Amino acid sequence: MDFSLIIGVIVGFGALLFGYSHEGGNLAALKAISSFVIVFGGTVGAVIASFPLRDIVQAFKGVAASFRVPHSGTTEKIITKISDISSSYRAEGVTALDSALQDPDLNKEEYLLLKEGLILIQEMLDPEDIQYVLESDIRAYKHKKQTEISVFESAGGFSPTMGVIGTVMSLVVVLGSGFGDPTELATSISTAFIATLYGVGLANVIYLPIANKLKGVLKRSLVQKEVIVDGVCLIAKGSLPRTIENELSLYHQAFPDGQKRYRQGIEN
Repeated sequence: MDFSLIIGVIVGFGALLFGYSHEGGNLAALKAISSFVIVFGGTVGAVIASFPLRDIVQAFKGVAASFRVPHSGTTEKIITKISDISSSYRAEGVTALDSALQDPDLNKEEYLLLKEGLILIQEMLDPEDIQYVLESDIRAYKHKKQTEISVFESAGGFSPTMGVIGTVMSLVVVLGSGFGDPTELATSISTAFIATLYGVGLANVIYLPIANKLKGVLKRSLVQKEVIVDGVCLIAKGSLPRTIENELSLYHQAFPDGQKRYRQGIEN
């Protein structure tokens, strides 16, 4: 599990609040419910108006899944499975794929592309055709995930604008009430800018970091899918299991924890 998103949000807001209080600010003054409702509610409304509800729900599911980021350990399991299937395929031919497809692991999300590839090999497609079909699948997956990312990128764009709108609305109320006591007027104006603070803060500490997190997860998920595409094509070509393992091990270097596995792969 990767909790960097939660840690980052806590550290980000903690740093902002500490800096504010260190400069003499009163934390209680930040409790402006109306400003929060304007900024958060306005952002949510704008996002709902911009995307189908299914895409928004799927985006939040993507955030939940981002705590299980792809890593080199999972990639190693994928490579091992591809190597084992290759060994059986060379020994028994297409009939070996019937047993391979009964593996319950192939019903897991990270192995579905491998299952599709094995079915294509069963259908006796050329490696080039198999590669084309699987890469089309990857492109569709990428578009789906990019839509999820766009939900939070849009929220990061709407939030500061809603903050400005909230500030303007508050200033209209303040100025409309007339110029009375200067101290009270100054307090009202400072309170009006809390909406802008909410808008910019939520965008830069929550929405945009979530979008960046999803981008990183997508990049590594695509690497694992590329491993499967290359592996399936090598199986279809009848490559040796050791050759497949060595070639696919090059992908380990795309993961922060994969350098050791990468070196082991190229040295074998």
